[in-house]
Amino acid sequence: MLVLGYLFLYAPIFSLIVYSFNESRLVTVWSGFSLKWYGELFRDQEMIDAAWVSLRIAVFTAFASVLLATMAGMVMTRFRRFAGKTLFGGLITAPLVMPEVITGVSLLLMFVTLGEMRDAHMSS
Repeated sequence: MLVLGYLFLYAPIFSLIVYSFNESRLVTVWSGFSLKWYGELFRDQEMIDAAWVSLRIAVFTAFASVLLATMAGMVMTRFRRFAGKTLFGGLITAPLVMPEVITGVSLLLMFVTLGEMRDAHMSS
């Protein structure tokens, strides 16, 4: 099961890497091995500029998150009791649970909508 899980996760990435060396302009047609598209990528100045902006934002975000997390950790351990400690702890852990909450709410809304569509279809 582990192998199937990893295959499910990494097979699309591997196929994307393989097809990135395709000479054809069409993704579904293999016409031979080529580095042509990588040359086109490195000649496109807008793509290079966008990559540099993304890297700068990533580095800034990483430094800022480490700094804020370190300060929050120090506050939670050094100051044993203070007003709003529970709220502060909740704010620190909220990003850990938000993806699951958002996914759950989204699935709920989707199933409710599908149920309403099914009921409308069955009644007509």
